[in-house]
Amino acid sequence: MLETAFASWSMEALLPRLAEIGVPAGRVRTLDEVYGWDQTRSQGLVVPVQHATLGPLELPGPPLRFFATDGTELTRSSHTAPPTLGEHDGSVRKWLEN
Repeated sequence: MLETAFASWSMEALLPRLAEIGVPAGRVRTLDEVYGWDQTRSQGLVVPVQHATLGPLELPGPPLRFFATDGTELTRSSHTAPPTLGEHDGSVRKWLEN
């Protein structure tokens, strides 16, 4: 029923009409659109890192933000790139031996 009701509307016409009558709505974005969106970047949801073999990368940032009771933000602000294959083999084996 919903598909039939909205099939004749374009997104460009429908979203302003829904807003006008008080129905919260938005278009579904692709991942490329989400990570290129100014709001995503302004909220720290994309973090730059330097990878040992790939160079500069952008990774998804933390989805949650944490604050102390005085309002100071406690969200982690430094991020590291994913490890290269085998980078931590020695330390993992040592840990497993204990």
